Amino acid sequence: MIPAQNQPTPTPTPMPTPAPMPPAAAPAANGNGEKKNGNGNGDEKKEDEEKKEEEKKETKYLLEKLLEGTTFGQILSDHGIKVYGWSAMNYTGSSANKFNTPITFNDRANFYQFNQNWFEVYKAIDTSKDEVQFGGKLSMIVPGYDYKYTIARGFWDNQLKEGHQYGYDLVYHYGEVFLPGLGGQGTTFRGGRWATGIGYEQIDAVNTPFVTKSYVFQYDPFTHTGGQATTQINDDWSVYNGLVTGADVYFNKAGTLTYVGGVKYAPKEGKTTVGLNVMVNNNKFNTSEAFANYNCYNATIVHKFTDKFTYVLDATWSHMRDVPGVGVTHWYGAANYFLYEVEKNLFSNFRWELFKDTDGVRTGTAGTYFEATYGLTWIPVDAVWIRPFSRFDHNTNGAFEGKNNLYTGGVELILRW
Repeated sequence: MIPAQNQPTPTPTPMPTPAPMPPAAAPAANGNGEKKNGNGNGDEKKEDEEKKEEEKKETKYLLEKLLEGTTFGQILSDHGIKVYGWSAMNYTGSSANKFNTPITFNDRANFYQFNQNWFEVYKAIDTSKDEVQFGGKLSMIVPGYDYKYTIARGFWDNQLKEGHQYGYDLVYHYGEVFLPGLGGQGTTFRGGRWATGIGYEQIDAVNTPFVTKSYVFQYDPFTHTGGQATTQINDDWSVYNGLVTGADVYFNKAGTLTYVGGVKYAPKEGKTTVGLNVMVNNNKFNTSEAFANYNCYNATIVHKFTDKFTYVLDATWSHMRDVPGVGVTHWYGAANYFLYEVEKNLFSNFRWELFKDTDGVRTGTAGTYFEATYGLTWIPVDAVWIRPFSRFDHNTNGAFEGKNNLYTGGVELILRW
């Protein structure tokens, strides 16, 4: 078995009991859709305009509120810099005895986890402005259980070798510059480490619908390190191209020169967004470093049936060669998401997925996996998210502690600050 993100496999030992939207907005990844306020009496335009103005107001959490009125806070505001964070934790009950693997992140059975204490500094670029702009992001797990899956080879990974259950990771750190008019409506150049463009789910707890991840997320890239250019060709089309070190590897001899690229169709007035993404390198297992360099091809489709109901398809195929004892191996799958806004502060999320690991190289057990997950996101106040979930997994080759089926369920709590 090659670990989910190519790290040395962390040895599980007992430890002490301890969603695609901007972090300040409501959870688009959790089925949040715009509401129509039109009532058919001629006030629809006015109410729609009021709605748009309301949506422009970003929620401010504790850290930003504490900085308001201070000299430092004013400097951040003048430069368009946002600072915020969250603390995400969960309890997962399970039919397994000790571990839920090959499920990652919430991999402990019948256990409480403090997944991420997340701190972020972010300066966004507004590509609608016809001016040169600078931006960037710094995001850290300080600390959290998730670090052992998010950390890149060659960057603070001694924590894994030392067996720390809670650790630190500088998950994203990159700078950007936007050049208007270059290649169409402008091009943004980025350098550093950032979230992959492959797939739908993300590491960030507030930017993904479940604490329990899909297989296509778990066993494909999380982050890339290197350089990338994204060009907005016109109102509907954008492309990106980059050269990076591989998947989840820093500047380290385990990596290899890798191309990442993609094209996105996202019409401003349309209901469907389509993204096609690739990661291509020598797709050769690095035996000396015990590291997976593989090719990956992804299609992500988001369709908004109504203002409240959104469907997402995330389909990925990956392959690698020269795996010891195997040769060429493939893993591929498709996850389907059905996201519904029940009320302004309540979201219903359902995912079902098929995933195939032909030789068990990625998950540890060959065969076809099926999983179905249902969960709710309840936001009683802006700073508190409560997300109960229930999940069923199946693999006929006994992937779950020798059993074919796994039942998990629990609740995640996210406190935004």
